[in-house]
Amino acid sequence: MCIIFSNLVHVSHFLIMGKKRKKIRVPRTRNANTLTESQYFSKIRSSLRNSFRYWKPGQIALERASRPSQSKNKRLKKEYCCAICKEWFKRADVEIDHLEECGSLKCYDDIVPFLKRLTKENPNAYQIVCKPCHRGRTNEYLNKTKK
Repeated sequence: MCIIFSNLVHVSHFLIMGKKRKKIRVPRTRNANTLTESQYFSKIRSSLRNSFRYWKPGQIALERASRPSQSKNKRLKKEYCCAICKEWFKRADVEIDHLEECGSLKCYDDIVPFLKRLTKENPNAYQIVCKPCHRGRTNEYLNKTKK
């Protein structure tokens, strides 16, 4: 449950026994007191990822993983091989994955390292993976960083 009062966010948490925990206040310090620090850096991260979506080395990696379509659907021109499960997919079902994780972006000091990892110049720094394999790989990375 989330209730917004002026520049603070009140979040209610419940314990296993059903007892209420003390409300945690997260200050909204960005964008005229409408965004938390987390929301602010999330927007920056999202904007950077969106800006470099068509980064040429990633597109070269995508082209390397393609072949002419073997499908009966004549509208489908290319298929892409997942680097993990080795199956073939249409473009909408694959994603370009960074072999070296881009990492987190939680403060200004993280921007330059994040950008360097996001924009690798070598096409071999990227792999093409299907969405389920990418989700699994991302979850593994997130579980490692939480420990």
